[in-house]
Amino acid sequence: MSNQVKQRQPKNKDFYDGVWHLTVNDQVMEVTEEVYRAIKRPSWTERKRKEREKLCVISNDRGGTKRCNDDCSNCDNQRTGSVLSLEKFIDNGFEVADEVDVAELIEDKLRLEELYAALDELDPDNRRIIELFSIGKSEREIATDIGLSQKAVNKRKTKLFAQLRERLKNWA
Repeated sequence: MSNQVKQRQPKNKDFYDGVWHLTVNDQVMEVTEEVYRAIKRPSWTERKRKEREKLCVISNDRGGTKRCNDDCSNCDNQRTGSVLSLEKFIDNGFEVADEVDVAELIEDKLRLEELYAALDELDPDNRRIIELFSIGKSEREIATDIGLSQKAVNKRKTKLFAQLRERLKNWA
């Protein structure tokens, strides 16, 4: 492997063999970089918040404040920063989930990827039927849109959903 290729690969213990990996319930799963980052981002954010929480808030000598980067064991100041809480987020109008099941989140993401792959394999007319149905159009409106009879749209729709169900049966 050339040096240029090595330099482009992320330096991360979860990235090897050219693929991102997550461990869920002692099972290693291959995932896309997007899924990996979406799953890891909350823990990265929390770790960074905890690191900042440990630092003192001191004067920046210009009338403001800054986080101290000095050795705390030699510091005369006490930490005066405020601690973030879920209650504060709720008070500000944010919704906080009671519990997040990471394995379920990953499974949902992988199921969606499989669905998109199945939809990409459809011919343009059939993909359009599914698209119009998904936004709430009736069979009659779909028939008018693509130039078929309502009965033809109904038959195609039934067949398409059966194909998608068969393709995604392992995800039920």
